[in-house]
Amino acid sequence: MRRPEPARCDDVFFDCDSTLCAIEGIDVLADWQGLGPRVAALTDAAMNGTLPLEAVYGERLALLRPGREALARLGEAYIAHALPTARAVVAALTAAGHRVFIVSGGLLEAVRPFALWLGVPAARVRAVALSFDAAGAYAGFDAASPLATQTGKTRVIAALRRPGRRAMLIGDGASDLAAVGAVDVFVGFGGVVHRPAVERSSSIYLRSNNLWPIVALAAG
Repeated sequence: MRRPEPARCDDVFFDCDSTLCAIEGIDVLADWQGLGPRVAALTDAAMNGTLPLEAVYGERLALLRPGREALARLGEAYIAHALPTARAVVAALTAAGHRVFIVSGGLLEAVRPFALWLGVPAARVRAVALSFDAAGAYAGFDAASPLATQTGKTRVIAALRRPGRRAMLIGDGASDLAAVGAVDVFVGFGGVVHRPAVERSSSIYLRSNNLWPIVALAAG
């Protein structure tokens, strides 16, 4: 782990997939439909920065068309695959007075119940909302969401963080790295998937899936 000079970060932003949990939600949905390799290749291209997220986001959902039932099941899968220290770390950060957020390019209907289980209030969760028909079948996604794009986390974090307070972002992918300018401290996370491009560009990089160092880093 490499780290710069310490200073307290009052606002702590986490990515969700492959950061707080050991899965990529969209890839799990694909596995359930027998489309795992095809969708995983698109996900990897976006997360590694080979393709911008917006180039694959709609394509993956058009292939999978996940309904309400699948999203509820995915929320349960997030909980089942939470990193061992994730819940305790959120609790420790909250107890120390930090505001904890989840900002994800994942699907809101699955990310939100996972966030609540972790102890992150719904008001501090941002992800991409889906729409459904009366029967609960997939009807589309919020194409206007900045989180469906490669650089959207910058806008979302800028709107959420408190002026004059320091902020930290922890994430594994290229869309997280793209938001480095929106925070004071960026922590690249390789505890689930090691992405060399993210490590090379991160002043702090965690290779372990143990999230406890975040508590000390946020404290300064």
